Parts: sequence; C-alpha cells; structure tokens
Amino acid sequence: MKHTSRRELLKIGLSGAAVVSLSGTLPSFMGQFAFGAPAANPSVSNDNILVVVQLSGGNDGLNTVVPYTNDVYHKSRKNIGITSRFHRLDDNLALNPGMADFKKLFDAGKLAIVNGCGYPQPSRSHFRSMEIWQTANPVESEPIGWLGHYLDHAIRGTAVENPLRAVNIGSELPQALVADGAPVPSIQSMEDFRVKFDAASEYDPKTADKILRSLNAVKDQSPALQFLSRQATNAILTADQMSHLKSYKADAQYPYYGLGQNLRLIAQLIAGNFGTKLFYCETGGFDTHANQVGGHEQVLSQVSTSIGAFMTDLQAKGIADKVTVMCFSEFGRRVQENNSNGTDHGTAGPVFLAGGKVKGGLHGAYPSLNDLDSGDLKYTTDFRRVYATLLDGWLNVSSVDVLKNRFETMDLLNV
Repeated sequence: MKHTSRRELLKIGLSGAAVVSLSGTLPSFMGQFAFGAPAANPSVSNDNILVVVQLSGGNDGLNTVVPYTNDVYHKSRKNIGITSRFHRLDDNLALNPGMADFKKLFDAGKLAIVNGCGYPQPSRSHFRSMEIWQTANPVESEPIGWLGHYLDHAIRGTAVENPLRAVNIGSELPQALVADGAPVPSIQSMEDFRVKFDAASEYDPKTADKILRSLNAVKDQSPALQFLSRQATNAILTADQMSHLKSYKADAQYPYYGLGQNLRLIAQLIAGNFGTKLFYCETGGFDTHANQVGGHEQVLSQVSTSIGAFMTDLQAKGIADKVTVMCFSEFGRRVQENNSNGTDHGTAGPVFLAGGKVKGGLHGAYPSLNDLDSGDLKYTTDFRRVYATLLDGWLNVSSVDVLKNRFETMDLLNV
C-alpha cells in the first residue's frame, strides 16, 4: 500500500466496524487524558465518573422500596403486595426480596435511595416521560440531552476535546447523551474497537499498521478527506491502545446477562483510564402490566446483583471513590393493582445512587398513599434536584448552566 486511493480511504471510513462505529475515538498521544474543563468548584475532584443505568419500562417504586407497614399499600395490592422476604431498611420501608446486594450496599452506607422522584404535570407515556427525564425539560421537547448539555458546557474553552469523554453501552444513543458537539460513541463489546475493512473481516494488525502509515502520508486532499483520514487514524490508534484491555481481570463475579456484562465492560474502560467522564447503559423488563411479582423481582435482582458486582470490582481496584452510579426509570406505577395482577403506568418513583462517595440512606419524603392524584402518587422530589446535585457536586460543572434553571441540591454526596 504505497498510496491510499480515495476509494480505499472511503472504504475504511464508511466501514460499519471501523470509523463510523468509533466516531470519537482516542489517538495514542491523548492517553491518560484528563477532562480539561475549568473547575466550577475547586473543592470537587475533576476526574469523577458518572455511570447512568436506565431502567426502561416504568419501574414500580412501591414494590421496589416497599412501605411494608402501610395498610393502604396492602389493601391496594392484595395479590401483588410484598409481605415477606423483603430487606428491611427501617421501621416502615424495605427493599424488594430480589435486592439483596442493594441491601448490602445500603448497610455499608454506599447506597442512597431518593424517594418520590418526579416532576410537575407528569406524563404517563413511555416516550414522552423518558424524553423529559433525558432532557430535564418537562415543559417542551428539545433535541439536546441533559448530559449532552453537560458535555457541551464542560469542554467549552478547553484546548483539546477528549473524543471518549462519554461512552454509551448499547446499540442506540440515548437522547440524554445527544450534544451539539461531536457524537458520543455507542459500543456493545470490546470487539467494536477493532478496525476492519468490513463487518465480516477479521482484525489484522499488520494491515492496520499499513493503513496507518498510508494515512499519515496522505497530502493535498480535500478538507473532507483530511477529516476522514484523521478519523480513521484515530480509530486505528485507539484499537491498538485498547488491545491491552483484553487481559482485564475482574475482581468480582459479574452476572452473565446483559446489564452485568455491560457493567463489566464499563469497569474495563474505567480501568483503561481514557478520561471518560460518563457511561450510560440500559436494561428493560419493567413494564409490568400483568403477573408482576415474579418477573419484577427477577429484573430487580439483575439490577441489584450487577451493580453490586460492579461496586465490588471497583472497590478491589481502589477506584470506587471515583465512581457514582445513578439508576432511574421514566415513571413509577399506579398504587392500585390491576385485574391482571400487575400495575399500570403511574408517576413518582425512587432514584438510586451507589458509590464510594455516596451518602447512603433514605433521602426525600416517601409519597403519601392517602393523598393521591387520581390514583397516582404525588412526587415529593423534583428529579432535577438529583441532577443538579450530581452536576455541581460530582461532575464539577454549574448545574444552572446545564439545566438552564436553578434547582436546590440535596445532601447525597460525601465530597
């Protein structure tokens, strides 16, 4: 390959397993990259990491954080109410039986449960409510996500933008990560960092090296081809830099199902120290309209076990204090069970934070079961207060600038 033709260069650039899937990869000279935004609060570390876990479908908060002494709860849920095997938190509330690992985190002071999270005039549409949570705007639709606003604001004024400043684990980018700047890469495995000519080909390091040398020799090309050349070069360099992560050894037994393996991949990338500030992943199964009890306990167990393993792994590696996990769902469920032994779309629900610097315990008022809004819980904590707390106190950026409004922060972090 003495010369790289336009056709060959385009073939590299448009290969689904090459640059397109890695739009925003990290060249080797940017290893150990530190997020360069000026500190909004000098007392807060500028290399903290936020991992967002989206519970898709509308998690039933009442059977997650169970008001096990409440008569209204038991009368409203004669068939699906949790009456035994729960994990007691205090004299009134308990965790679902499937959440043993969350109970361990809670007892260790590493799990914060924020009760009654919601927003004014709630939507019971999956699409619209998820859009509200992902954009932090209950009033009108907008294209940019709340974390996208953070990325745009945090890199403003910096000399170099870290292309791996955020990573989505999955096939589709969530709206929360949509930004005005460069797109956030979505990956599903370490194989997505392999450079290939096409999806069916095998990775060949010798070919990658030849391509890299040829790309660096490209001269007098159009701006578009120069850009494509840089992107392809970055992809190849990143694939080489990440090759050592194949030998990653987890210090915990991760579940073999989706969320567990996604969090294991996130732990791998954190261990690679690429300066990534945000990770995002999703797990489903929470739209429990029928036969809820067994299935709901199972999906909650998957979440609890996966995050428990993730925290154990990070703790063993001495980096648990640098990572906070936030779990949210687009809405809760109605108080009254339905005729199919399930629950229908509701409103407020809990948000969970886990991490070495989380101030564990129960936060926010538990919604009243006696004062309902047409059969639904009234929210007691605006979810944007949680976002503001994470932005100001963890990600070290002005929440007012990102959320375009001021929300009172909460005492959720030991920073």
